[in-house]
Amino acid sequence: MYFKSKKYLLAILLIAALFISLCFLAACGEKSTKQNSNQLTPEGNDGVEKIVRICASFPLQADPGVGSNSIEAVVQFNLYDAMVFPDIDGTILPHVAETWDVSNDGMSYTFHIRQGIKFHDGSELTANDVAFSMNRLLAIGEGFAYLYTPYVKEAVVIDEYTVEFQMKQTFGPFVASLVRMAVLNEKVVMANLENGNYGDFGDYGKKYLLTHDAGSGPYKMIEMQMEEYMLAERYKEYWLGWSGDNPEYFKPMAVNDPATIRTLMSRHELEITDEWQAVENLQAMAALDGITVPNMYTGALVNLEMNTRKAPTDDIHFRKALAWLFDYNTATTSIYPNTKQAVGPVSASYAGHNPDVFQYSFNIDKAQEELDQSKYADKLADYPIDIAWSADVPDEEKLCLLLQQACAQIGITLNVKKASFATLIADSATIDTTSSITIMYPSDSYGEAGAVLNLRYHSATTGTFQQYEWLKDPQIDAAIEAALAEINTTSRLNMYKKIQSDLVDICPTISVLEWPEMRAYQSGYLYWPEAEQALSGGINAPIMGRSVYLRTMKFIK
Repeated sequence: MYFKSKKYLLAILLIAALFISLCFLAACGEKSTKQNSNQLTPEGNDGVEKIVRICASFPLQADPGVGSNSIEAVVQFNLYDAMVFPDIDGTILPHVAETWDVSNDGMSYTFHIRQGIKFHDGSELTANDVAFSMNRLLAIGEGFAYLYTPYVKEAVVIDEYTVEFQMKQTFGPFVASLVRMAVLNEKVVMANLENGNYGDFGDYGKKYLLTHDAGSGPYKMIEMQMEEYMLAERYKEYWLGWSGDNPEYFKPMAVNDPATIRTLMSRHELEITDEWQAVENLQAMAALDGITVPNMYTGALVNLEMNTRKAPTDDIHFRKALAWLFDYNTATTSIYPNTKQAVGPVSASYAGHNPDVFQYSFNIDKAQEELDQSKYADKLADYPIDIAWSADVPDEEKLCLLLQQACAQIGITLNVKKASFATLIADSATIDTTSSITIMYPSDSYGEAGAVLNLRYHSATTGTFQQYEWLKDPQIDAAIEAALAEINTTSRLNMYKKIQSDLVDICPTISVLEWPEMRAYQSGYLYWPEAEQALSGGINAPIMGRSVYLRTMKFIK
């Protein structure tokens, strides 16, 4: 009897020990899950984890001296501070630079740095860091350096909180362009140099900044898997402060399959989609409870860019015929519902946009009139043309088919060419490999028309994916250069307007519509100011990347 009771007691003790062990392991497992970025959960509205996950293209370059695409711009706005900051309506606000002075001749800018800004390592941001960041950008010559290399000679430290930018030539929109000059922690970068091509600066920290940040922005990188995701957490000491309900984590993820994205959104495992989802996929997600899809106009246009150096689109009348053949109404009501036709080659979101340029409409008779004046009018069979579209953006094929159908009505053979974005970039390298027409959705770097005109139509960008037109027009080049050099704002904006009118006259581009970033997001538990602004019909953060700014988002309780 005693033996039997002892055996039972031992069994009970073993069961109890096992239970305690399991509880301990479960607790450890829970802790491990919280630390593993892949396992962070979407319980935003109950305060357990406030994370914003967004699908994006990978690999991404978080280094402000290298990255310049859409998601890289988003990351830079969230990890780094720039000299100035674009408000939600595009207004340029002081940021790292508290005030500034410009010399009478426009050849030097003196910036007075805000005191008390802390980098993510706790050290203070000073003029040394600002000068280092500009000079590093100029030396590397990648990313957004193209904005500064023609104009900025160097940055020089005046004192701890004063820095002077010395110019090679005048650059009227210089202050506005500084939204793209992120400030890096000089000491962190210099402590992490590898062998490289920059003399005493080695690789200028490029390897280190693939997987780390050196910023002072509202979020700090804590993990980077180059082919999969980046994870950043809220920087609690951020100088502009927090409301308490802001996202604690920010996680761009390499998720591109439309069905997977819908599933993640339905499970609340993704907060914001990328901007490249097909309209049908967005409509399917918008039908789900708590998901909204706003039209966020951020300065991009849908363009059909015509190769002006290859027959038959080298002929102005042939190009104008194509412009009359495009059905803008169908594009803005059926393919991209509730959008608006573009007016000229610059978005209406930008300062200096010309709202009075000539606007084409769908008109077969006028297309025929222009075609009859073309040197190719009586030999169309010898000159089929092709239109290239990105396989990553399915709605582009619909635009191609729309134009193809219209072309057939007046005897033009239009072949539709599907290609990866990488192929489209490679094709832009030469006139012969560039298609007759290429569809692109360009946005730009700062909120003036000059940014678009310079990047899209100056001869310096031919041979790159920024310009499939191969315009190479000396008069247009000179006009762009003169406008950008103009210090007087009113005069500069008027010069932009004249250039837009001249471009419409020679018709290198069919500007189809103002293309909104259409991102599905979890409106049921995430307040997104830029999305709300778009839903109310306001101008929305009109430069690439600014619309996804985490610091002002809030989780709804």
